[in-house]
Amino acid sequence: MVREFHKVIGEETRRQAMEKWGGKPDVLVACVGGGSNAMGLFEDFVKDKDVRLIGVEAAGFGLDSGKHAATLTKGEVGVLHGAMSYLLQDDDGQIIEPHSISAG
Repeated sequence: MVREFHKVIGEETRRQAMEKWGGKPDVLVACVGGGSNAMGLFEDFVKDKDVRLIGVEAAGFGLDSGKHAATLTKGEVGVLHGAMSYLLQDDDGQIIEPHSISAG
């Protein structure tokens, strides 16, 4: 559902790239912290083998600082609200909130 609502990002990116450059972008980069902007941007390009899709996550003050949001790089598989995901956790499996400067 989120992808469907956010896919306008990718559709608009494709339209503007074709209009301005006459072709698709070579590379697309999006933050994968929450996933919605990445899903939206990538959706229109996922079948294009000639467009490289790169997802990045926030490293904050560094991966070894404890102040980051790099759940894919430093997280471990866990369950939150009934869904399996990569989570930042302490030794007892309790959730550690990621460091973020985002408004959300």
